[in-house]
Amino acid sequence: MKRVINLCLLALVITTSNIANAAGRVSVEINNSSMVTVSLTEVVKGEKLFLKDYYGEILFNVTLEATPNYQKYFNLNNVPDGVYFVETESLYEVKVTPLLKNKKGVSLINTSAVTVFKPLVSVENDLMKVMFNNTEKAPVDLIIYDSEWRVLEEIIGYEKALLKKTYDFSKMPKGEYQLHFSLKDRTFIKKVSI
Repeated sequence: MKRVINLCLLALVITTSNIANAAGRVSVEINNSSMVTVSLTEVVKGEKLFLKDYYGEILFNVTLEATPNYQKYFNLNNVPDGVYFVETESLYEVKVTPLLKNKKGVSLINTSAVTVFKPLVSVENDLMKVMFNNTEKAPVDLIIYDSEWRVLEEIIGYEKALLKKTYDFSKMPKGEYQLHFSLKDRTFIKKVSI
């Protein structure tokens, strides 16, 4: 058990250091009254860039290839006034930068950029290790389903900074399982085979 805890802590340290490095890699700037520039550095293959409206409708999305630098310009001149979100998604996190467009132009909503960490799930032998870094301490729900959509585990409203669990699947049938993590307006789904 002590080894499992040490491995989980090591994974958290590695993830946190990767995320700290990633935090400076995304830059969102306003060039003029309606032009937004998104710059990414050290892009890893599979990273995603989105522009969404307030209701979550995707206005732009791209899955990126590995490159030292990537830059995208968004002209918001022809979209209705409202709140928009620039989102970058990597293997471990989603960074959300809100923008406000009104008759004066486009502006960043100060201090409102948020980084949402994705849950980590690993399977070793018949043990499934789950770790979710909840920096905002917002209520998190975790539901684990089997292949027939039966609920095996349900954690509702977990508000601590770190959700860390180990599940023993040695007496469970081999197959596919899904973990649904819900945090505010986001749901992360992880699929595992045991």
